Amino acid sequence: MNNTILLIEDKPGLSEALRSLLELHQYTVAVASNGEEGIRTARALLPDLVISDIYMPVLNGLDLLDTFRNDPTLHDIPVVMLTARSEYDDVRMAMEKGAAGYVTKPFLFKNLHAVIQGIFEKQL
Repeated sequence: MNNTILLIEDKPGLSEALRSLLELHQYTVAVASNGEEGIRTARALLPDLVISDIYMPVLNGLDLLDTFRNDPTLHDIPVVMLTARSEYDDVRMAMEKGAAGYVTKPFLFKNLHAVIQGIFEKQL
């Protein structure tokens, strides 16, 4: 069974590149361009994992984490933050809000993939 990943990223070039790489690794990928669209998509799709940017228009990734943790339908879906913010306080805040992982841009896909695999292995 393929795991489904929802990718929430406002930069189309990065979104498409990540989608292609994830699909090459046999994941089913849905894409949303902002946090609000991501929440709607997550409620409809119930993905196995979400990868989200923090700084996006409409609803940022930290507010998205709050919504996920307070919504019984979304509460158990792990969210990995993928962001250019690498300060300790940014990482700490995301983890306190329930992020399952935190990967900073620029990044190597193999590092992101290792985080994804680790999360899915914990779910077994």
